[in-house]
This record gives sequence, C-alpha cells and structure tokens, in this order.
Amino acid sequence: MYILGSLKKIPFILVHLNQEIPLAKELEIIESTGTIPYCIIFLTKLKEKIPTDLSIPAVWADEKNISKRISETVLNIRHSSIDFDQIIIYKDDTSANEHDILQGIYFSVYEPEAFHIIEREISIQKQPRTLMWMTEKIFGTRLDEPDPYLWIVPKKAVMVLSEKSNGSGFFPLTWLNICHKENIPIRVSFLDKTTERYHGHRFINQYLVLFYSLGLFFRYLLSASVGLIADNAMFVFLNMLGQNHLCSLIFARIFSMLINYSLLRIIVFREKSNHYDSLIRYIALVIFSGAIVWLSLEIGSKYLAIPSIFIKMSVEFVMFFFNYFVSKKFVFAKKIHFPE
Repeated sequence: MYILGSLKKIPFILVHLNQEIPLAKELEIIESTGTIPYCIIFLTKLKEKIPTDLSIPAVWADEKNISKRISETVLNIRHSSIDFDQIIIYKDDTSANEHDILQGIYFSVYEPEAFHIIEREISIQKQPRTLMWMTEKIFGTRLDEPDPYLWIVPKKAVMVLSEKSNGSGFFPLTWLNICHKENIPIRVSFLDKTTERYHGHRFINQYLVLFYSLGLFFRYLLSASVGLIADNAMFVFLNMLGQNHLCSLIFARIFSMLINYSLLRIIVFREKSNHYDSLIRYIALVIFSGAIVWLSLEIGSKYLAIPSIFIKMSVEFVMFFFNYFVSKKFVFAKKIHFPE
C-alpha cells in the first residue's frame, strides 16, 4: 500500500454520496493514504442515516449545491492555518474502490505541482466510441462532461481560486483558465478498469481547457446544428410549396424535434431512465420557443424588408442559449439516485 510521507499535511475532503459504501471503510482508506481528513460532505436528506459520533466535521449539501459546498470548503482550507501542498477531494458516487484512490494519489506524486482530475473509464464505456476516439485524437480529451471521482489540487491552484467564482461551483471554467495562465499544469486522467492502468492528457493550451470544461455544451451545439439544418431545410421547402409561415414553422419544428430529442436524450444529456418524462418537458420548450420565433416572423416580415429565413435564424440564435439553459436545468436535469 502506498503511503504519502514525503509531503506536508494534505487535507482530504470526502464527498460521501453513495450509501452502499460503508463510511467506516472509506475513512479507513483515507487514513491509509497518510492524509488528514478535513471534512465529510453529506446530503442533507440523508442526515438521519449519518452517525452522530463522527470526529470529523460534517458539511451538509443539497443535490444542487454539492459543487458549491466543495468550493467553499477549499476556500476554508486556504484561509485556515493548515500548511499544505495539495488538497484531495474524493467523490464516492462513482463507487471507485480503494485501489482506484491510491493509484490516483500515487500518480499525482510524480507531478505534485499539477492540477489532477481523475475519471473512471467505465463512465464512458457506453458512449459513442468513434466520436470519443475522434475528439480524443483532435483535442486531447473526449467530448464528454467532466465527471471525475478524484481531484488532487496543488496549493498554487488553491491560492488563485477566486472568491467570486465560488458561486459557480467547484469546476468553474474561469478557475481552470487562471490555473493555465499561472502555468499550473492541468492533467486529466482516465482509469481503465479492465487493465487497471491510467492514461492521461496534459492540457497545453487554453483551448483544451475550454473543450474539456464545456464538453456538454459542444455536444449540445452539435445536436442543435443537426436540428437547425433539418428544421430550416423543411421550412424553406414548405415555403416553396406555398405554405404560410405558421404552417411551415409547425411542420418543420415537428420534423426537427423528433431528430433533436433523440440526439439530446442519447448523445447530449445521456438520459439513463427508460421513462420519457423529459419528452413532455421538451415538447413544452419547443412550443414556447416556436411561439417566440413565429411572433418574430410575423412582426419582422411586416416591418423589415429582409427574407423571413434570416429573421428566423437570427431569433433562433438568441433562443439557442436560452434553450440550452432550460434543457440542462429542467428538461434533462440530472438526479442523484441512491438506494433506500
């Protein structure tokens, strides 16, 4: 077993979300790393199931503000009197085992000045492999939403963390960009569970940082582009057949909606549930955004001497960002599921 003995004090933050993993076992693993348990972050709704005799401080979080609580805790460590080289944060909802944690810490020792972000290969095994391979070769990372189970943050990265970025959670893009500007290496590693080996990528420029941080947004952009082409192609075709704006808009939107919903559900937000509750919310969003576009077409075509297709595309460009926010927060909102 690897013991960290050559470094200063290393605060360890445990984000305990998976109730199938005994808390005592996780604390034993943490102690075996030679680090100092700083606090444990629990979900508020599980408060009754948490032991009351804990000697380690507890921090309570709701499902929507876990990242914010992690960020606040990191800032608290920075303002404390602890003399540290690194901070380790372990989120157990991915059910990484003892070996995964120790291996991640072990590899970070060879580059202690780097910001290490470690994910499990198993979390992307069911994703489109060709797309993942292409983006990995081009950008050095996958077209995926960051989902690490282990963060190893060097002191320099903690010191540049902005108080203002605290509200945007533990992985604000601005923080990683600041780390890059401060010449703090950023390394993302993936643990291959079949071979128990790590393979990682070091971000050498800000564009790779952007691509990794906004992988979800780029997938949404790809899906929206496909839907946009299908929608406008059908709209122009129906206009050429003499249909009015409303009729053309409705049929074009239905056509693109079927394509876009499938892409959003499978590739973009990767909804795991077999239930299609999101379909109702998605249809409501489509109706609302479609109504905005139609009103803009009706008003714009009367007062602006430009083709209707340009009015439509201009309004939809603005609606694109609105739809992304609503889709992420409400239509395909991720929920944390735990065994009762």
